[in-house]
Amino acid sequence: MGRQEQPLDPGRDPLARFAYDLRELRRHAGSPPYRRLATRAHYSASTLAEAAAGRRLPGAAVLAAFVNACGGDAEEWEQRRIATHRLITAPSPAPALPCLDPAPGTEPAPASSDQDPAPAAASPAPAAASPDPGPVTVVPVPGRAVAATATPADADRPSAEAAPRRRTPDRPRRPAPWRRRREAGPVLLAVLLTLGAFAAGDAGRPRKTTAPASDGTHTAAANLSADTRFSDDGRRLRTDTDIPERYRALIVEAGTTCHVPQVTPVLVAAMLKAESGFDPELSDPAKDEYGIARWTPRVLRYYLPPDRQHTVPKPPFSPEDSIPAMGRMLCALAPELEGVPGDPALNLAAAYRTTTWKVQRQGAELEAIRPYLEQVRTAMLRYRPESALPPAEAAPGGR
Repeated sequence: MGRQEQPLDPGRDPLARFAYDLRELRRHAGSPPYRRLATRAHYSASTLAEAAAGRRLPGAAVLAAFVNACGGDAEEWEQRRIATHRLITAPSPAPALPCLDPAPGTEPAPASSDQDPAPAAASPAPAAASPDPGPVTVVPVPGRAVAATATPADADRPSAEAAPRRRTPDRPRRPAPWRRRREAGPVLLAVLLTLGAFAAGDAGRPRKTTAPASDGTHTAAANLSADTRFSDDGRRLRTDTDIPERYRALIVEAGTTCHVPQVTPVLVAAMLKAESGFDPELSDPAKDEYGIARWTPRVLRYYLPPDRQHTVPKPPFSPEDSIPAMGRMLCALAPELEGVPGDPALNLAAAYRTTTWKVQRQGAELEAIRPYLEQVRTAMLRYRPESALPPAEAAPGGR
């Protein structure tokens, strides 16, 4: 008899929720023992049991084998795995928040002892300390974020000051730029979070621009704003191609969602060309794919804005929803494909059309989409601006 699984609280965190639902999938399949699943999945029983243990996310290939052995939808579970990975790796807001000095004449609130980041042993006080040492400057601790918008790179950067400064009688008081003020904390936090929503390079996470209406449509004002913010003068996409002008701003938005070199407007445009020929009315019920990006509803769900991910969307899907969602998905897939041989952009296109684990295995499954990948590659050469082409390709007759 196999070892009994430890109970899981699905409300603990996204990882526990994922493992709990994976166990539910196995239960609906008749609760087959892991040894029996192993014969179907071609993975060991211990590997499959660990996938549903809730300690870490399973890899793409293990998850696909587990789900297929239980009769589930491997593609939908792969999207859930990627969405869960984004949730559990998202940086959380830092508990400490710096603030600018109060206005002249305003006395700052005293810092509590638990807010002093420098221990007494690290910077001993002189024997005869001044009775009024002045305000203590809050020095960021290396390795710990001090602002809501700090990135991992910022958190690892050493502070310019090694220890708190104390004011001496012969030194005039100077403003301390990192002094914390308790009253201003909530206001500054709101400002920082607002600015952080538009900061590029937030750990590769997709950013949201204008919020769509609940029915997936956009107002004329929202479209005008997007066209202005993501307008392109030919630096990102050639202007003498078959890319519809009305979609250029959306394509640039999708291709600049994250700082991943292979996620570009050129790739997005080439994939849209291969997927639908830029047809926003495309409907393929046999494959359950709809719209300009051929979205499957149960997959699109995970790449809509967060407030619209609670239910599976129903087609038709507008370009305003479909194209930015493609950029979000490409940004989410990119870390899964690091180190995979081949062209990184074409690997992303292959993962979009199939699954990440099929691209990771580089198996025979990719042969079925070889014509699709060739269409993407050819379109990328046509859409890439002349200034971005290598000399051999930019020369006449090079494409």
